[in-house]
Amino acid sequence: MFSSRSDIYFAGDDSHAFLPWIIGIMAGMATLLLCLGVTVGSWAIDNSDSYANSFTVNIPSSSDNLSEKLPKIFDKLKKTPGVTNVIQVSEAKLRSMLGPWLGEGVDVTVLPLPFVFDVTTSGEVKMDYKKLQADLNTIVDGAEVDSHEAWVLNFIHFSMALRSVMAALAIMIIGGLALMIAFTSRASLKLHARTVNLLHSIGAEDGYIMRQFQWEALLVTLRGTIPGCIVAGIAYWGAGFYMASLQSTVIPPFAIRPTHLALLAAMPLACGIVSIMAARISVIKQLQRVL
Repeated sequence: MFSSRSDIYFAGDDSHAFLPWIIGIMAGMATLLLCLGVTVGSWAIDNSDSYANSFTVNIPSSSDNLSEKLPKIFDKLKKTPGVTNVIQVSEAKLRSMLGPWLGEGVDVTVLPLPFVFDVTTSGEVKMDYKKLQADLNTIVDGAEVDSHEAWVLNFIHFSMALRSVMAALAIMIIGGLALMIAFTSRASLKLHARTVNLLHSIGAEDGYIMRQFQWEALLVTLRGTIPGCIVAGIAYWGAGFYMASLQSTVIPPFAIRPTHLALLAAMPLACGIVSIMAARISVIKQLQRVL
């Protein structure tokens, strides 16, 4: 489709000095946004799956005769249809879970903590949480069933909205790249009008001339996107290394997965295709209109 030999001296264009830098910055920003979208998506799926078939039961520590009532609560949960496992969360684990949220300056050992049961379900039986809570309240007042359903649903909607915004921004950046290539190709066509007229006079067709500009647009784009994507990958890896050092459970892991590597490899190719199409549309219309 393309020939590595060009009959037009594009190297003399001033755009070759700065255009790859701009393209590299734009491609790097789009790649980072898409990598973040992939991370948020996988993190949302992992967290929603872990909460989908489970719920917790909170028993206030101020209730009377808990030493007698807690075993009854445990037995009631075990006998509930659809429940596969019941674990009473230890006080040490509860305090360790509160630590990242309250900060290092708060002494969590002085806080009154409820008794918490972590319940796992099979997912095959629809749970009636209101009835279960009413039954538990007959054993101990103040028992609260947290099904996580509303939280998981809101979390999924938020992650989808966040990913949509990131994808939209990345598409806008790539669209801006296409417009820049289109305007640059038109300017280059006017700059090399004499050479193009000469090629026409010796029998060159519009398609042949158009391919010259397409090939040049592809080369300029690759000279910018490949380094830009490499820098974006390094920046993402550095951000992941820093996030891992924080050891926080509320921040998604920025580990580089095969999906990220595939995205880093595919972005230069995708930008190259976009630049080819932008140059084609821009140049062929100009050739048909002017020459």
